Amino acid sequence: MSGPQPRIGPATIDDVPELARLRWELYAEQYGEHAEPFEAYVERFARFARSALASEDWRAWVARADDRLVGAMWLHTVPRVPVPGTRAGAIGYLTNVYVSPELRNAGLGAEMLDHMKAWCAEEGFSLVIVWPTERSRPFYRRGGFDRPDEPLVMDIEPDSPLER
Repeated sequence: MSGPQPRIGPATIDDVPELARLRWELYAEQYGEHAEPFEAYVERFARFARSALASEDWRAWVARADDRLVGAMWLHTVPRVPVPGTRAGAIGYLTNVYVSPELRNAGLGAEMLDHMKAWCAEEGFSLVIVWPTERSRPFYRRGGFDRPDEPLVMDIEPDSPLER
């Protein structure tokens, strides 16, 4: 993509259709064909995104190139129960990180990650977690993520495809 560098900033309600498109592209790239039509997904995504962006629990950053989004990342805040005698900052869950393929490996993702990390530091977060794909592990490691002890995970009900 030629032209000026994409600008990074917070997502707004007006970005919801473009955020849906980016998430659709992310999953198409990872898994291929979707089990629902794009229009149905956008409607379902929009219900979530409008509520999330209006809350204090979610933040999303986007990269804009002209009037088109070319990157996004979402952070969910998980408050912690107070710990006696210790400041227990929130935990951030980083998800849905995506940069358009034509802009990858040029520093845009790292710059977006830096924006997120700076915001978390300002807000007093204790840590941020992410579940990376095998392909994205080097990106997160370069960004300062490490994997100490494995968390324990309990599957309650596995994700399952929507019926057509």
